[in-house]
Amino acid sequence: MVGLLRFCLWQQAQYPLAVSSVRASRKAVLLGGAYLPPTHPLFLNWKFRNVQWMVTTTRRRRRVRESRCGTVKEEEEEDSSSTAGVMSASPIQLLLVSDLDSTMVDHTDPYHTALLRFNNLWAAEYAHNSLLVYSTGRSPHKYEELHQQAPLLTPSIGIFSVGTEILYGSSLEPDQGWVSLLDDGWDRGVALKELQRFTNLRMQDVSEQRPHKISCQVDSKDAQDIMKKLSERLQDCGLKVKIVFSHGIDLDVLPQRAGKGEALAYLLQKMRSKGQIPQNTLVCGDSGNDIELFLVEGVRGVIVGNALPELVEWYKEHGKNKDKIFQATERCASGILQSLQHFSLGPHLSPRDRMGLNGIDSPILSSESRNGRPAMHGCAQREVVEFNTLFEKWINAEVPNNAETFQRLTRVIARGSTMVYPWGVEQSLVDSVSSAQPKYGIMKDNKLRTWIDCIQEQKLADEIFLVTWHSWQISAGGEKKGYFATAILRTKEGMPNGVEWVRVHETARK
Repeated sequence: MVGLLRFCLWQQAQYPLAVSSVRASRKAVLLGGAYLPPTHPLFLNWKFRNVQWMVTTTRRRRRVRESRCGTVKEEEEEDSSSTAGVMSASPIQLLLVSDLDSTMVDHTDPYHTALLRFNNLWAAEYAHNSLLVYSTGRSPHKYEELHQQAPLLTPSIGIFSVGTEILYGSSLEPDQGWVSLLDDGWDRGVALKELQRFTNLRMQDVSEQRPHKISCQVDSKDAQDIMKKLSERLQDCGLKVKIVFSHGIDLDVLPQRAGKGEALAYLLQKMRSKGQIPQNTLVCGDSGNDIELFLVEGVRGVIVGNALPELVEWYKEHGKNKDKIFQATERCASGILQSLQHFSLGPHLSPRDRMGLNGIDSPILSSESRNGRPAMHGCAQREVVEFNTLFEKWINAEVPNNAETFQRLTRVIARGSTMVYPWGVEQSLVDSVSSAQPKYGIMKDNKLRTWIDCIQEQKLADEIFLVTWHSWQISAGGEKKGYFATAILRTKEGMPNGVEWVRVHETARK
């Protein structure tokens, strides 16, 4: 929200940075937003991606490091063991496991319309009680490249390099237990020597050659013959391997226990051992190297509408009668949204999709339970996402220009609420928002696209919530910009999401 306000009110490329003001304001805030003195003995039972971290505001113990996703960790107490990524503080409603290229990311759409719809829905409805996992053939390096190019959310867990690497959180901490399992029966040097005997195999980029993966390319007409001969040679060498052919050209040689399906099964077993069994697991794919995901016991799956023939043919032969596999008609992330509705896994309409003429069409919440859950469960997060979505549509002229529409923004702001800008200026929140009303449609010709990442909600006290998030924005031909934000919200009857805004604080992202 604050970044959009700044976009409306300060449209120049640079703004003065009042360092002394910033420092002064930070002395009185917790994590850059909650208006508490630094000596306040408050310990937050912080849930980052459903991973528990203990965060203290006591100054003498604030030796912290900030990752790309703004995770606050006590370095003197942090246990970087690989189990941290699957230790959840609350039940996992949905474990969504998705391939990236041509599944989550549609490379034919330069505006990433479907991906932004997915991001919008995930941040509003799922981030507070679900885990997002990317399962991709990309190496971590290639994944980082894609993350810079497309508006991808930061996952809780990444399965990279065709299931040979399991990494946790934004810091990409490796699972050493998985590494040890893959070492059994694997000798990369021997496997590489045998591959080099085939002159019609072409090695992929150096970045795609990983400790437990050798990646080549081969013409599809030669693929089956080479796979058969190569498998026999490697078996004769005493190696336990599997060979995966996908996208009509890519050939990967992996340890026998590797693969997207094996990695997911390993994660699920690890969660079970910790008593954190996801209520639902949904896998999403478009190519042959995703087949293993659909074979994992207990999962539901969606084959996106643009899937390659190799996966479609497998589905026709082996999966047609399985009621747990859905063949979507929509492409990429839109197909994933279709599957949420098909399997009744939860909300499938994002705030972008269900926006009415007068803003977000949200139910008026009371203090009573909703669907068997506390009424406020995740509602502060939803309010943040819906508010930002409507604000974006206001400056893009995608909603009616009338007082009734804009009132959705002002009516949820508490009396006396404040906002702190990155340069240290503090002013009335309602005045800041209201001043943007005449800026309707300023980005009509250069559509501004925004998405919220790493959103987290914490109940500080009865009726008081802390929400932190990363907001990103980019316009047509513009540069991708981001900021960290923190907000305090409190419950109030009659509001669209049962909460109102009390304080917002933005921190510039370097």
